[in-house]
Amino acid sequence: MRSPGQLGRRVSLLEMDKKLASCINNDASIEIWVMQDYEAEVWALKYRINLLNTSPQFKFISKMALLNQHELLICCHTPSAGPDYLLHCDTDGKFLGYYEMKEGTYSTYFTNQYFQESMIPLPFCEMQEEGGLDKEPPFFIGL
Repeated sequence: MRSPGQLGRRVSLLEMDKKLASCINNDASIEIWVMQDYEAEVWALKYRINLLNTSPQFKFISKMALLNQHELLICCHTPSAGPDYLLHCDTDGKFLGYYEMKEGTYSTYFTNQYFQESMIPLPFCEMQEEGGLDKEPPFFIGL
């Protein structure tokens, strides 16, 4: 399988939107390429994030998550034994900030699950009639 475009010094593979993605970073930018057609081995540049104005220097990217289809959280590791960083960027390529993760104090886990607001009421959120405040919720009955 061919790799996307020009490879930088550091390349990471990951899954994004249930597709293979390649994250290529150098000192100036992070490029996120997504496999569009597996048979034809066609990659498409999805995001480019400018790093010229950022202060943390990092060696490689281990994890990435897409939030609300408009923001990226990127877990980066530093070249030395220094701290790791969680970068916050938008999908237009704008760097929004970062959070320093000191070794041994924080653990970062990205999962495929996320919360989504809904206007549909759930059964355990409905108000009970006839003094519902004094009654046990239905999921406590039988305990």
